[in-house]
Amino acid sequence: MPLLQGRVLLHENALNVPRPRHALANDLSGVVMTGANADARAFQLRTDTGYKGTLLIDSAPYASYTATADEPFMAPPDELFAAVDDSLTFQKARGASAALTPTGYIPPANSKALKAVMREANQIERADTLVSLPIDVTWLNRENIGQLIAVCAKIRHPKAVILFRQFDPLEQAKDVPANLRRLFTEVEHMSLLRTDLAALDVMAHGALCAGIGVQSSLRHAIPPDEKPQTGKRGGGPTYPHVLMPQLMCFKGAESLSNLYANADPATCDCEECDGRGLNRFFLPDGETRREADNHTVFTWSTWVSELASYRAGTERKTWWRNKCAAAVDRYALENQRIGLGASPKSGFQVPPPLKAWATLPANP
Repeated sequence: MPLLQGRVLLHENALNVPRPRHALANDLSGVVMTGANADARAFQLRTDTGYKGTLLIDSAPYASYTATADEPFMAPPDELFAAVDDSLTFQKARGASAALTPTGYIPPANSKALKAVMREANQIERADTLVSLPIDVTWLNRENIGQLIAVCAKIRHPKAVILFRQFDPLEQAKDVPANLRRLFTEVEHMSLLRTDLAALDVMAHGALCAGIGVQSSLRHAIPPDEKPQTGKRGGGPTYPHVLMPQLMCFKGAESLSNLYANADPATCDCEECDGRGLNRFFLPDGETRREADNHTVFTWSTWVSELASYRAGTERKTWWRNKCAAAVDRYALENQRIGLGASPKSGFQVPPPLKAWATLPANP
């Protein structure tokens, strides 16, 4: 736990050649190498670039395997009869600071699979293990949250939740943001991986650590039997999603280009942008995507540093609530500035999770 305490990690895509990111503060961040090639890429990050920071390996077994009551963990495909302990040892040998259990996806209301994860995890006799909990987001609905909390409280290792749903899991139901916060408030040593700005909400409310995806596909997960939905009709090129500093939301580059077509764009003063407009990312090439990703990482890394400067507890929670509330207030101002008025069907719309973080009591 000391290796992870207080950190917001960056989920990097294991499809890409790893490289250090200067926006990541050594004392507050780290990397989660994510995807089927994660172990090799993590080893490459350690050996080829000399990366010495905090590192986790998430090979994403939940992308192809569903947990069952009999087999909650997936053995490595090339070691069919390998024990979970071998998987954990292999991650450490490849450079991981701590090892994630190879847990399968836990479907909606599948209590037997969830309890099997708990039983198997409590058999692990190691101090370097995070119990991965890749759960369908409906576990955070009011019908299921009580059982989820009860089971998590009985797992004696630190735990890492990954939420499953097409698009933003926190928009699945109105009570999800509050119940996610409740889970992290009532159970010790919880982490939230592969997410978005929800990482900062749980960190403000006592999480061990969290992880934000560098790209939208790494900010949530989808069940093994589903194909990713992009919200884009007819295919064509894909463009980056950009973190808006003032509005605290991710917005597609194509949408930003349209919104700012007849107005001066919002600008950013991060090290990558240096005062340039945020409408410049509407290009499908690799260099543009790298710039967009760097801007996003610089932006939230600054917020992580701000959060860490406040005392844990009420002070930190209040700072976060006020920051979210200020962002919500800016939506109407930005829409007015670019001449789109207050119509609910035009301009920038406040994401429901941000509205929840801005209005939920800091100390319930």
